Amino acid sequence: MKTSPLVRCTAAALMIVATTIASAAQTKSSGSEPVPPMLRPKPPAVEPTMPPAHPFHDARYGVTFTVPAAWELNRKDSEVSTFNLDARSVAHTTQLRAVASISFNPHPNSTFSGAFFYFSVTPHLSSAECSAQATVRDPHTISSAQIGGLPFTHGYDEHGGICTESRDEIYTTARNNACYRFDAVINTFCGGDVSGVQDISPRELDAVRHRMQKILDSVHFDTN
Repeated sequence: MKTSPLVRCTAAALMIVATTIASAAQTKSSGSEPVPPMLRPKPPAVEPTMPPAHPFHDARYGVTFTVPAAWELNRKDSEVSTFNLDARSVAHTTQLRAVASISFNPHPNSTFSGAFFYFSVTPHLSSAECSAQATVRDPHTISSAQIGGLPFTHGYDEHGGICTESRDEIYTTARNNACYRFDAVINTFCGGDVSGVQDISPRELDAVRHRMQKILDSVHFDTN
């Protein structure tokens, strides 16, 4: 005997209702509540590969470094960066030569908002004046670093309103009657809880610093 279409539809509807009730009961019994879409963790960032890694060379000042994959290079400020806000201790005669900026967010569940690697030169600056650019924000710890086989003074600066919004690792050295400077800047924003993300963690900061360090490790100076 054939079952009528009405009976089949009714049975299917009852099965869907029963499944929905069972699922709701299981959720309630487990004590978990549905997470609103805005508060759900974002999936891990997929590392883009374009544009590919490529070298940058400043023929005038004899500096070469590697721009990582998925980073953009600009020779002028204000297109993607704010040099004078990020590198607050530069002189008014400082010339920005290049800035590399990350073009994706490696930590989308955090308050990370950007990373910039600046190369700048201040002509006609003494060794003491050059070193002072990295130490002007005392009492921050000052150290030395080797970059491209040359000794650099290493200092740092950070600033922000209700939280730290910018961290700048500063490296300076006197060369050819000029001050050569690299700034590795990490920017974040405040109010992560409101935006559904977490404050950037020390581990995530270290991961971004590692990316910057790889650029520093690639620096090469032309022989005079």
